[in-house]
Amino acid sequence: MKRTLAMLLTLVLTVGLLCVPAQAEDTAKADPAAPIRVWGTVTRQEDGGLLVQNSNDSDPYHQVILRGESILCLNAVTGEPMDIDTIKDGDMIYAWIGPAVTASLPPQATAFLILANIPADYAVPMYYEIVSVTAQAAAEEEGKSSVAWTEVLTSEGKSLKITDEAKLMAHEAEEVPGLEDLIPGTRMLVWTGMDGKVIKLLVFPYDYAGYLSWEEDGTVSLNGKTLPVKAKLADGEVLLPVRAVAEAMGLDVQWVSGKGAVVEKEEKTVLTALPGGSISGWDSAGVSFTVEGTCVLEKGTTYISSDVLLELLDLFAAR
Repeated sequence: MKRTLAMLLTLVLTVGLLCVPAQAEDTAKADPAAPIRVWGTVTRQEDGGLLVQNSNDSDPYHQVILRGESILCLNAVTGEPMDIDTIKDGDMIYAWIGPAVTASLPPQATAFLILANIPADYAVPMYYEIVSVTAQAAAEEEGKSSVAWTEVLTSEGKSLKITDEAKLMAHEAEEVPGLEDLIPGTRMLVWTGMDGKVIKLLVFPYDYAGYLSWEEDGTVSLNGKTLPVKAKLADGEVLLPVRAVAEAMGLDVQWVSGKGAVVEKEEKTVLTALPGGSISGWDSAGVSFTVEGTCVLEKGTTYISSDVLLELLDLFAAR
């Protein structure tokens, strides 16, 4: 998978560490796996970790040691990359960590993003991942249609309205993104004004092959388009139709005796699912691995666990 920041969210700190789930922002719709924000002044540790601590004792992470081999460090004002080694003891930073945090004191976590060079009394931008686009309005100008504003829901359960007055920038990409590029799975850094309006966004590269959603009645959609086969519910688990999803992505699907449904991309196998048997995926090096999940055959359609299909076909689960 090519999910640079997303993959870092689930990195394990060390073998055998006792992990407990961290708490996301206090919101009813927050995703338990949403990135967690920590902030405070920095003290460098002898082993390379960064101790971050703030004065809010009620903050469960008012002290936390940050680790990570590929932490992205950005200037909080401009969004431009910074050398993490330029951060000095006593500097104020904001950081985002994954959901796995050790039970040690102070706790330790893998950081994937740090904002530094923060001026005093500066409104620090926030990092968000879009889980759904809730509303959108188009505008006509000189015979061309464009998006005038869009409203998105983040993994923290926060709703953001972004208009065409906001400045959009791309991280490590030459092409400037538009509001229509803010789709489920998009990761972004958001600056807001004193009135709460979004004034600037730094959009990170979209690392998924597409976004998938399903309704309570089983209707499945890929990139906003409804598929001809519905999902099914079995023992409380959502099962998705392999062929319908894969073919909508432009992949080849065939049935092979002893292997079940075989999904190929450019003549390379990416997934096999044998009803009542095993489910296998292939990594970028062409090495296969077995995935735990449910696979059933019903009326000629092969279904597998939604989380497994999302992982193996590199899809984002939109709300």
